[in-house]
Amino acid sequence: MFTNNITCKPYGYLLNSKMRSMPIKEKLTNLILFGSSGYQQSSLPQEELTNQILFGSSGNKQSLKPQDEEEGDFMVAVGKPTYFCVGIIDIVNSTKVVARLSPNKSSRYYEIFLNCMAKIVRQYKGQILKTMGDSLLFYFPETSYSERKFGFLSALECGFEMMATHEKLKTTLAEEVLPQIDFRISFDYGNVTMMRNSNFVIDLVGPTINTCAKINGICPVNGMVIGSDLHEKAKSFKEYKYKNSGSFSIDLKHPYPVFTICRKE
Repeated sequence: MFTNNITCKPYGYLLNSKMRSMPIKEKLTNLILFGSSGYQQSSLPQEELTNQILFGSSGNKQSLKPQDEEEGDFMVAVGKPTYFCVGIIDIVNSTKVVARLSPNKSSRYYEIFLNCMAKIVRQYKGQILKTMGDSLLFYFPETSYSERKFGFLSALECGFEMMATHEKLKTTLAEEVLPQIDFRISFDYGNVTMMRNSNFVIDLVGPTINTCAKINGICPVNGMVIGSDLHEKAKSFKEYKYKNSGSFSIDLKHPYPVFTICRKE
């Protein structure tokens, strides 16, 4: 009697036997790409199948450029560094105040304040740069010409007009059942660099911006202070009187004087 000595091995056994004969690196690659069988069951060549997994249906490897090559620099200097008078008006204790308001009320609170102050800045030939949380940053292009005193006078008069608006602002807020706003105003003059980002939005950077923000904390509530560099430009104005109100410490050896300013009676 004829006996068939050929043993039919299961398909899985054949696959596993092929796996056993593979180098370790190829085994691992196949397990990742093809699952527990570890064997390519597609009619596509392994390299082509790998490319489809990694690069999409086309299977073509796409050249990836670094983001900065594709989009360019995020910030680009516009022209040369120049000198401007910059100003900041900042709400006092807004975090505590807004914490007690609903989202709609807090939005309206900021909206009334920022629009009121922005209108005054434009009235005195200033340019709004940006909002910074609960404050407004602005500058006066005319002050780039240091010999033109009009630009510096406009900046200081802008600050006085903001102070004079406090009572009107308080009334407007009360009409909408919102708490009153108190603020501090600071100005300084110095070196800034105009920058443009990839969306063509203009910004100013430099130590003058930082100093103006720092001296704001020295300012009396609903008052105005100016830095020493602006004081040098404005001290000849006979309409105002100045009082040294302390200094901002740039470093241990170089304190930076800060002055309050008010109109002469």
